[in-house]
Amino acid sequence: MESNPKFAIGPSSIYGNVERRVKPRIYESFPVKVRGIDERGQPFQTDSVLDNLSARGLYVRLSQRVSRGARLFMVVQFSALSSARLPAARVAAKGVVMRAELQPDGKYGLAIEFKNHRFL
Repeated sequence: MESNPKFAIGPSSIYGNVERRVKPRIYESFPVKVRGIDERGQPFQTDSVLDNLSARGLYVRLSQRVSRGARLFMVVQFSALSSARLPAARVAAKGVVMRAELQPDGKYGLAIEFKNHRFL
C-alpha cells in the first residue's frame, strides 16, 4: 500500500517511535495568520505557513517568542492559491500553545491545541 507523504500517521522519534497522537496529521504548507500576545506582553499579528494540521490542533513556526499556555487566534486558508473567481476555504480558530520550541533557524515552533473553530 502506497502512503501519501502529506497525510500520515507515523511513529514520532520524540516518544521512542511510539505514536501518541490520536488524530492523523496533514503535512501541508497552508497559509495561516496568527494573532496574540508574545512572551514580552506585546500584541502581534503575523503571517506564516503550517508545518502540520489535525482535527485537534496545528504546528506552526513564528518569529515571535510565545509562552506555553498563551491563547492565540488563527485563520488558516486551505489553499496556497486563491483568486477572486475561486476563493479558498478558510477556518478561524482559537487555541492554546501546548508546546513552544526554539528551532535551529531562530524561529519558535508552536504546537497549538484548538479550543474552538468555525469555517468562514
